[in-house]
Amino acid sequence: MDVQLKELIDRIKSEGIQNAEQESEKIIKEAQEKAKKIVSDAEQEADRLKKEAEEEVRRMEYTGRESLKQAGRDLLLSLEKRLQSVFDSVIYTATAEQMKGDTLRTFIQKLLDNWDEDVSQVELLLPEKELEQLDKGLRDKLSAQLAQGMEIKPLSGVEAGFQLAYKDGSAYYNFSAEGIAEILSAFLNPKLAEILKEAARKEE
Repeated sequence: MDVQLKELIDRIKSEGIQNAEQESEKIIKEAQEKAKKIVSDAEQEADRLKKEAEEEVRRMEYTGRESLKQAGRDLLLSLEKRLQSVFDSVIYTATAEQMKGDTLRTFIQKLLDNWDEDVSQVELLLPEKELEQLDKGLRDKLSAQLAQGMEIKPLSGVEAGFQLAYKDGSAYYNFSAEGIAEILSAFLNPKLAEILKEAARKEE
């Protein structure tokens, strides 16, 4: 083989190997850079997903706590309403028991004995059942007021107590069991509510 030809072949081989090595190094470097980017992107995505998951857990924990607090508040309000309803019923029952018979007769007598307005302008309104039971004795006790023109009339829709009404219909005083119980409830229910709230604060 001619020397020059051999040298040419050797040079081509050498350059080919160098080019192949350079190309191989370039491909490897690019592959390594891509791999690094893929790993970096994956790590960033993993961090993002982890943060989102942690935030979702915190949000769910907060929502759960708030839901429990709201459920507790709702339960307390429901209990308060039920207790107030029972309380109102107890007040009415106790009032109605006291606004009958001799107790009612005595109450009416003392009230009218101290009445500082013109009794001739008022009517004493009593539940029909009470009027039948109290009529004779009550009229004896209120003889002075009746002589001045006060009238005693039946009152429908009321089971216990009485009302004093002006004959001209301008106003009336409600001493029925319902009326007195309503006044007592308006005064006592806020105190009951405060007791319940104080108890709830102690439980927190």
